[in-house]
Amino acid sequence: MNIELRTTSFFSLLTLIIISSCGVPQADYDKLAKENQQLKNQIEECENGAEKLIAKVEKAYSEKNYTLAKEYIKALSDKHPESSKNDDFKLLLSKIEKEELAEQKRKEAEEKERIRLANINNQGMWRISYYVDDFGEPTKEGYITNTSTLRGTFSNTATQNSDLDVRFLISNSSDISIKLFEYAGNNPVKAYSSESYKVLVQDSDGKRYNLTATNYSDRLSFDKTSSRTVHNILLKGGTVKFKIIEIDTPTTEYEFTIQKADYYDNTYRIFREKK
Repeated sequence: MNIELRTTSFFSLLTLIIISSCGVPQADYDKLAKENQQLKNQIEECENGAEKLIAKVEKAYSEKNYTLAKEYIKALSDKHPESSKNDDFKLLLSKIEKEELAEQKRKEAEEKERIRLANINNQGMWRISYYVDDFGEPTKEGYITNTSTLRGTFSNTATQNSDLDVRFLISNSSDISIKLFEYAGNNPVKAYSSESYKVLVQDSDGKRYNLTATNYSDRLSFDKTSSRTVHNILLKGGTVKFKIIEIDTPTTEYEFTIQKADYYDNTYRIFREKK
């Protein structure tokens, strides 16, 4: 606000108060009140005149102060609906919204990258292990598995919701198997001839997949296409749900959830670097 106008307005108001308390003639009081209102109108025009608001909008937008720019655009529309700039600024509002969204996405991407770099060697629930030979000695053939046994439940004609342990065996993105341990025991579910399973998976975004796996010995193995699907689901991290149904015996079901598959991508990168 112009300092001179502000000072003048203050003294005018003060004068009105004094005159009102001293019982001056109504005509003089009305005249001074009118002059005071004129000063207020001048101050309002100085601060919120159409040209002034237009300039404020353009300045705020050029400085990427979108919140302030939107406030001034609204003020112009409310106080000066006749301004030809209102139509232009409606288009500008749409542009501002797009730029705000782009800025939000940029910041989210930066934060995601910051977190990734801060956890570049964090493997979360995953670890790299190695198969052993006939003498129990580690070989050079490695795989990714879960550090702690995953817990779930299984049901069949003999039991309902009994304890289940689960272990992943990931040799590469196209070769993924799962071992299922009924009653949380030490012996995985075995097949003496190939047995097929329907595997329903829900990723961290809630998207669902209908896959198949086959047990040829002591593990359910996905084919290359299904393995890549599971691999990509794990790369996303987050909560991943599995429901496995034996196709020939649909009363046999297995269910388990990975609560936090995060950092599988780090583990897979480290695994590849070691090869």
